[in-house]
Amino acid sequence: MNTGNQSKKFIPLEELGVISSKTDIWVQTQVRNLTCNSSKISVILNCSVKYSKPNIASMERSAGNLFLSLDEPKDNKSVIYEIRWRERGSEWQNATFETKENTYKDLYTLHLHNRTVYQIQLRRQAKLHSLQCNDSHSLWSDWSALTDIPLEIHIPPVLHLDEKVWSNGTRDIKITWAATSAEETIGGVTYNMNLSVWSCGKPKRIQLSTLNQTFDISVTYSNASISIIATNKVGRSAPKKIIIPPVKHRNECVTFTNITKAKKRCLEWYKMEDGEILPNSVKKSKDKLIKHIKNEVQKFVRHYYILHIFSKQHQTAEMCPFYSIEGAPIKGPGGVNTTDLTHESVVLNWRHIPMAEQRGFLKHYIIWISGHGKTKLHKVPADKTSFLIKNLHPGTSYTISIAGKTIAGKGPNTTVNTETHSKEKGLSWQDQTILSVCVVAFLCTFICSFAARRFKRKLCPVVPSPVVDAAEFIYPQDQDLSQITEEVHEFVLLLRQELNKSTENVAPGQSTILQNFGLVVFEEEEEEGEEGEVTDLSFMKSCFYPNPSYRGKTLQLPENFHLTDSPIKDNDTESTYRNGLFFETKVQECDKTSL
Repeated sequence: MNTGNQSKKFIPLEELGVISSKTDIWVQTQVRNLTCNSSKISVILNCSVKYSKPNIASMERSAGNLFLSLDEPKDNKSVIYEIRWRERGSEWQNATFETKENTYKDLYTLHLHNRTVYQIQLRRQAKLHSLQCNDSHSLWSDWSALTDIPLEIHIPPVLHLDEKVWSNGTRDIKITWAATSAEETIGGVTYNMNLSVWSCGKPKRIQLSTLNQTFDISVTYSNASISIIATNKVGRSAPKKIIIPPVKHRNECVTFTNITKAKKRCLEWYKMEDGEILPNSVKKSKDKLIKHIKNEVQKFVRHYYILHIFSKQHQTAEMCPFYSIEGAPIKGPGGVNTTDLTHESVVLNWRHIPMAEQRGFLKHYIIWISGHGKTKLHKVPADKTSFLIKNLHPGTSYTISIAGKTIAGKGPNTTVNTETHSKEKGLSWQDQTILSVCVVAFLCTFICSFAARRFKRKLCPVVPSPVVDAAEFIYPQDQDLSQITEEVHEFVLLLRQELNKSTENVAPGQSTILQNFGLVVFEEEEEEGEEGEVTDLSFMKSCFYPNPSYRGKTLQLPENFHLTDSPIKDNDTESTYRNGLFFETKVQECDKTSL
């Protein structure tokens, strides 16, 4: 009777007794008064072992070799393995190998192409030693899960740092890096970081997953170190270590926060030479105070201390340079020379005294200028490396000396000799400056004027030419329209206010317009003996008085020339064209008409 239900029971071989001989195995079950037995199976248990599928404990890929570490069966006996591998999408390749007994791990080396991604699977079976198992076939385990073999990581991560310094003694550091290649990321990548951000503590280790390629951390003003290693299924990259340098050293003591509520303290101090930290000289202490370390350091040597605290976060509380005892400098400034020499001034240049030779904090530099029977003294701030000496005499030799001074006194002098130019030689630096300013001003004026003209031409419209209104002309039908050469004569038509003279002598061919107007044409005399008499103009009142040297002539007008009866206003004009002559009548302000 088969109910369809199945069950399993694991029985240690040791409980079964003899396993090297043939054994009958059956299952018996009882329900109430009914007993049921299964059919019997005769087996030699030692010859019918089936192992669980193998598990890859670890693997490492290097130089074309894949080193596999497999979990060993619980009986610690030798095992036969079958391994198959392939490139993605290609056919399987197979190989078998045998392991030794009583080993901690089963190891195997598979030769692969160096820059190719592979897939592998393994299975195993027991190695039969009994003579009774000659006719038996041991059972293969199931295949292990399909495993992708990525490439090894050759290049360590490239780190980028972004720093933001706060005024409370902390800095925010943002660390970013690019992901490894797709072939190296198969199966996942983890990043192991070691951070040393607390001077008096052990490095802090952080493990990040492949999904995170950024990391933010807050550090003190002191130096900090970060190292990172990328790890995948077949190995790890070389470590990448970077040092976060400390903030710029101050020339004076600075306090950033209160230290009374600090839970932890860390004091570090070190020797400085030319502003640099000597790595071997850094010392740290959780218990010592500042007054204690000042008695321990070397005399006349500049040191620097940084006090860190921890309350809610790591932060720097104080930074300060110090000497245990100060002395005078043992060397003068180097590289002393003069430049920009004129007849009345010179520039003195020098290099700072090296820090190791200052033996104290420089208060200032002292400069002596001797010449022309006088000696002058100047004090220059300690951070300067040049000084302009003015009000010198032309063509005079000077001796210039410079020395550094600390609270303990001044050091040795460094001397240089120079001679000013004669006054006639060249221009002084003040004159050169004024000339340069004038030239620049002239060029700017010229350029601005040129630009303004160009801008005005673009901005203002072009003034159009005056348009003369076309007058209405009456052409007779029989007028000869052939091209003729016109002669242009200028004349003045004067309105006669008092018509005392009679017009009876006017020729019949002349127009009656001459009865109301005294029309006189004044032309320049060409010959002294020309016939005709000069007309007396004393009886006329006109706005324009002609030159007496002109000879008056009576103008004979066309027969059809006439004046309109329309009222004429000041400065009104009327035009008439006749026989190639154009007449324009205009009333002037003084009521005289000119033609």
